[in-house]
Amino acid sequence: MTETNNFSRLWFSLPRPIRFIVTGGYNTAAAYAIFALTLFLMGEERYQTALFVSYILSSFNSYLAQKFLVFRTEGGYVKEYFKAMSVWLAGYFINALLLYLLAERLNLNIYLAQLISLALVTILTYFLFKYYSFRRTLK
Repeated sequence: MTETNNFSRLWFSLPRPIRFIVTGGYNTAAAYAIFALTLFLMGEERYQTALFVSYILSSFNSYLAQKFLVFRTEGGYVKEYFKAMSVWLAGYFINALLLYLLAERLNLNIYLAQLISLALVTILTYFLFKYYSFRRTLK
């Protein structure tokens, strides 16, 4: 048996929430890095623009990771993608609101505010992906 097959068998033997945390952690780290870089380049006053850029750039990668590495659904690419996009859109608006409240109302550092917002939105999106976007037959 090849290393790839061993890794695949080990990976998919993990419970789905663990696979989501690992995959989501990678996606969240990538989205945060894009946010931080964009914020650094554009200036902290443009934090909402940086948030929008990070969501746009990280959404497709996240869809593929969730579909193939977490929920393992077959087919339904277009339907699932649009369902996932609706979850990201909801997540984006919740994230934008939380970021505003934490940064503007509570005067938290913008980088810390985004870390807190991302953590909360990640938990919410797990359940939305599980019960809405990728609800079809799960393996």
